[in-house]
Amino acid sequence: MTKLKNAIVLAAGGTGGHVFPAQALAKELKAEGYDVFILTDNRGYQFDLKGVSHIKIPAAQLGGSIDKKIKGSFKLMAGIAVALCHLRRLKPAVVVGFGGYASLPTMLAAIVLRIPTIIHQADAYFGRANRVLAPFVTRIATSFPHVENIPPSCQQKVSYTGLPVRSDIKFASYSVSKGKQAFHLLITGGSQGAKVFGEVIPQGIALLDTSLQKQIHVHQQCRPEFLDRTQALYAKTKAQVELAPFLKSMGDRYKKAHLFISRAGASSVLEAALVGRPALFIPYPYAMDDHQIYNAQEAVKAKGAWMMREKEFTPEALCLFLSSLMASPQKLEKAAANIQTIAIIDATLRLTHLVKMIAA
Repeated sequence: MTKLKNAIVLAAGGTGGHVFPAQALAKELKAEGYDVFILTDNRGYQFDLKGVSHIKIPAAQLGGSIDKKIKGSFKLMAGIAVALCHLRRLKPAVVVGFGGYASLPTMLAAIVLRIPTIIHQADAYFGRANRVLAPFVTRIATSFPHVENIPPSCQQKVSYTGLPVRSDIKFASYSVSKGKQAFHLLITGGSQGAKVFGEVIPQGIALLDTSLQKQIHVHQQCRPEFLDRTQALYAKTKAQVELAPFLKSMGDRYKKAHLFISRAGASSVLEAALVGRPALFIPYPYAMDDHQIYNAQEAVKAKGAWMMREKEFTPEALCLFLSSLMASPQKLEKAAANIQTIAIIDATLRLTHLVKMIAA
């Protein structure tokens, strides 16, 4: 049996946007013989972390009312204490943080213990937790070539690695929907579920000519509490519809899609880019520092996607948008090629190489 190399600790939690890249990196590091441990919070524990050793760490947001800030501070200190115990026991060669408040206790503990550290910045706007950590970490890895708000004093630490994604997300050639052929819409709402998608999209499709409605095949993620309402709205259209709280086999779904409609989390934007699928992004309006706007703008600047603010995302606007694109499939084909320019196809390997270099 091959002797395992030094342990690597990954700090990730909260939403899938933080957890999924950590899982992708963990899988690659394990394949190379490393012992990998994910230190996560209650929310991160809800994800399928099979195959990777995982440990729960207390964590809490520090914003909100004074009462919430005080409680959050105590929970952060408790998390640091727990993380210190685990890091002393595991003796990792490197600790990698994936942003968000859930990563703070472990990353701060690693800094106290003077363990080499890397923070990965998924979004195109430097997150608050990573801004706290940036002056003290060894390296900063980014998903996008340009990230707003990185402190000038930390620029020399930056390595552009791209975003690790699930292994089933791969490039697939784009097949144009011609004539009366089926037009597949893939729609996801992110961790917030995007109630607005379940209202605006079926109403927008209902405004299309009947012939266009019949071409549309909808594959949409929808939270359980919105399923009945959304299904009732789609029943007023001629579209073929699949609704589910969780869409499995996303790699295959991306391949079939002619247009992707989504929030603009880093994972959504860069998965679409990696597969090569044109997209309409509706940034989550309450995201911290409005960071999803910056993610969407990277794809829009590459002419691989379109963006609507939620206040602009109306049934009438969507109807005009869809009818225009369905009448000009070459626009979608060009966008499919353009969006690929912001993708790093070997992002997981690049980040793995950086971890190994810091661990050496």
